Amino acid sequence: GRGQGSAAKARATAMRQPVGGSAPPVMAMRTQARAVVSGAWSLGSPRPRRLRLCHGFSGPLAESWGTASCALRALGSLCMGGAVVACRLHGNRRSVRCPGRTLPGYRPQGRSCSMGRAAAKGESPAEGDGGDELSSMIDQLIQKSRSTTEVGITTEEWDDGLHDEVPESFNAALEAGTDFVDVLAGSSAVELLAKAELSLQPRYALRISPRGTLGLGLILNKSLVHKWSVLDPMEQSMKKLGISDVDTLVLHSSRVGRLSFPFWVYDAVAEAYKRGLCTRVGVSHPSPSAKALKRMAKELQDRGVALSCVFIRMSLLERTAVPFIQECKDLGLQVFATGVLGQDELASGRYTATNPTGGEISVPRFTLQQLMPLRPLHDALASVAARARTRCEKSIDTTMVAMQWICAKGANPLCDVSTKVNSEAVTGCKDWKLTADETELLDKAVLELGKR
Repeated sequence: GRGQGSAAKARATAMRQPVGGSAPPVMAMRTQARAVVSGAWSLGSPRPRRLRLCHGFSGPLAESWGTASCALRALGSLCMGGAVVACRLHGNRRSVRCPGRTLPGYRPQGRSCSMGRAAAKGESPAEGDGGDELSSMIDQLIQKSRSTTEVGITTEEWDDGLHDEVPESFNAALEAGTDFVDVLAGSSAVELLAKAELSLQPRYALRISPRGTLGLGLILNKSLVHKWSVLDPMEQSMKKLGISDVDTLVLHSSRVGRLSFPFWVYDAVAEAYKRGLCTRVGVSHPSPSAKALKRMAKELQDRGVALSCVFIRMSLLERTAVPFIQECKDLGLQVFATGVLGQDELASGRYTATNPTGGEISVPRFTLQQLMPLRPLHDALASVAARARTRCEKSIDTTMVAMQWICAKGANPLCDVSTKVNSEAVTGCKDWKLTADETELLDKAVLELGKR
C-alpha cells in the first residue's frame, strides 16, 4: 500500500545519509561490492545457469536490488547447495555494469574506499571497518569456487589440420552442461568456433601468448604496448567468437624454463580485468613452480587483480605435476589439467594389447610392442571401471575413470571432445567419483609401470 511504500522510501533515504561524517557500513558495502556469479549452477541440473549479481538479486530471489551483504548471503546459500561461484570486488566505482543495464553506484568515502581497494587486492579490511562479515563470506565463496571440481573441454587438439568444422560431439557436450571451454587466441579453433552454430554459449578460458615488443616495451607509449601485447589479440579473438568478455584470461607461455612476463603484460591484464573483459585471470606454463606463481600473484595483486588458476599437463602417464597441485592449493589457486588421456590417448584404457583398435573397425593405431608395457595400467583401469559401475549403478568406462583420477588428485580435467566417446566420457563424469581404494589401485599400477 501507499503507507508501506512511504516507509520503504524513508528507510532508503535514511540509508543514504552519512552518519558521523562517513557512510554507514551497509552503504559502504553496497558501494564497494560487485558480486559476479560466473557459471553458477547446481551440480545436478542438466543445464547450467549464468547469473550476474550487482548489489543483490532480482526476480524470484528479491523484489528489488538489495545490499551487497544480502547478495553475498544468497551467494553463500548457492555455494552450500553445490554451486560454483566466483566473486570479485571493485572499489571507487561510479556505476556497476550489468548485462543490458547500468545501475547507479556510489563513490565510497573515507575508510570504505580503502576497504574496497583492500578487497580488490585480496587483502582483509582493517579491523573496525565493519567489513569482517563481508570479508569472511567472500573468502568462503572464493575457497568454495576454487575447491569445487568441474570437467571442461580443451580445443588444443583442433590445430592438427584434421578439423574443418566444430565436431558434432562438441555441441553434444555443451548441451549436456559442460560449458567451460579452453581455447588459444589466434588458433584455428577460434576460427572454427566463430563459424559454428552453437546451441549454447560456452564459458571461454582464452589463452593468450603475449606478443613480444622487440625490446621497445620500455620506450613506446604505454597504451600502445598494452594493446599490442595482450589487449589486441584478446579483443580480436572475442570479436570472432561473438562475445564481449571471457570467463578466464590465461597468460600462456609454451617455452620451457622460468615463468616470467614483462611488467607491461601485467599492466595490460589488469586493464582488461578492470574493463570487464574477463572475470578472472590464470596462467598456463609447461613447468611452473610455486615460487614463480607467488611472484606472478604478487605482480597482479599490486595491480588490484587476483591470480585465480593455473593450467598444467597431467595424466596417468604424466604424473610429475601431482605434488605441484597441493602447492597450488596452498596458494589458493585452482588447477586445470590438459592432456588428461595422455599422449595419443594411451592413458584412456581404450587401446589395449587385447583391443588395439579401441573397439573401432579400423587398422590398429598401436603395435603390441607399444601396448604390452602398459598392460598393468589398462588392467587396473578396467577393474576400477567395473567396480564403479557396480557401486554407482551407471555406465562407466575406462576413459571416465582416467578423468576421475585427475579429479581425485585435486585438478579439473579438460578433455578434447572431438570424438563421441570422449564427449560421452566428459558428460558421464558427473555425480560420481573414485573412492580412495580405487585411486590407490591406479596409483600402484602406475608405479608398477615405472619398475619395468
